Amino acid sequence: MVRKFFTVLLFVVLGCATLGAGVGVGYAMTQRTVPAPIIAQPSLPDVTTVRVNPIAVPINPQELSIADVVPMVKDAVVSISVIAGQTRPFGGSAPGSGSGFIFHQDDDFVFIATNSHVVENATRILVSLDDTEEVPAHVVGADPDSDIAVLAVERSYLYEKGVPYTVASFGDSSAMRMGDTVIAIGNAMGGGQVVTKGIVSAMDLTIEVSDPNRRGRLTLEVMQTDAAVNRGNSGGPLFNQRGEVIGIVTAKQMGPDIEGMGYAIPSDIAVDILMSLKETGSVRRPWIGIGHDEFSEFMRSLFNMPYSGVLVLEVFHDSPAEAAGIMVNDLLIYFNDTRLYGWPEFFAILAEARPGDDVTLTVFRDGEYVVLNLVLGSIR
Repeated sequence: MVRKFFTVLLFVVLGCATLGAGVGVGYAMTQRTVPAPIIAQPSLPDVTTVRVNPIAVPINPQELSIADVVPMVKDAVVSISVIAGQTRPFGGSAPGSGSGFIFHQDDDFVFIATNSHVVENATRILVSLDDTEEVPAHVVGADPDSDIAVLAVERSYLYEKGVPYTVASFGDSSAMRMGDTVIAIGNAMGGGQVVTKGIVSAMDLTIEVSDPNRRGRLTLEVMQTDAAVNRGNSGGPLFNQRGEVIGIVTAKQMGPDIEGMGYAIPSDIAVDILMSLKETGSVRRPWIGIGHDEFSEFMRSLFNMPYSGVLVLEVFHDSPAEAAGIMVNDLLIYFNDTRLYGWPEFFAILAEARPGDDVTLTVFRDGEYVVLNLVLGSIR
């Protein structure tokens, strides 16, 4: 019995050994006869180093905190107090408040940017940089069409008061993106400098705001932010996180169901206007010489017209429009190569033009297309 057990065990051992040898030989033959699988290597994109990249894009940029930015820029921000010519019902002049910032200086003056509506009808203007000492300022120039004004303060006043100040630097507002952090500093509610933060909520908006002095509406091209702005913030700067001015606070939406809808004039629009006001006291703008209204998409469908656009209601005498042959009831549908769907496109392209530019206007007149050449005039 024992012998039989060992005989069976011997066959099991030999069988396992034979099986192992067969498996080993089979694997070896497979390795010799079957080619190894090709493992696909991931293709690597061409790598451009930051050093040779035309636009250096930092990796994980370390942005300054708001607490770091504020000390850098607050000495450029001013609080504005205004005594206006408008009188109150029971006597006395109506005071107002606003904000501004120093954007330039020369040997005699520092120049302050603010809103036109802040200093409208002002009989006396006082500015404060430290919320305590006030110095007189005067209007160098104001442009109601853009709601921008420039004030000047004699540097000797600031020296006498011992008030420190800095000149703000401008950033590129076109580089801002929805979601970028912004900082507003201004004379909120007339209580002195207040800092609020938010983000860029929208870019390239066209809004209309009421303008009682012009008995109508003022159209502005703006960026939107949810940084808190209140009465007194008008004219103050909107900073990016590098401490550069990328906007001038100009308006906000108000109402019980509205929250965080403030608007600022982009720096890319404001800079040229500020420099023109500083140097000449006025702004030259392109002028066509028409009274017009928007012919909207709704009106197009209502009247079964092939186009929406800008409807000419009046052609002013001795104007570029009259010289070019524009007629009442013409529908402007192209300004150069830009399609005009209504007022916003017309306003935007005209704002980028300059007096003296040769432009081509395509109008729809009595069922036909008419192409007119026009030289833009100027209006101050």
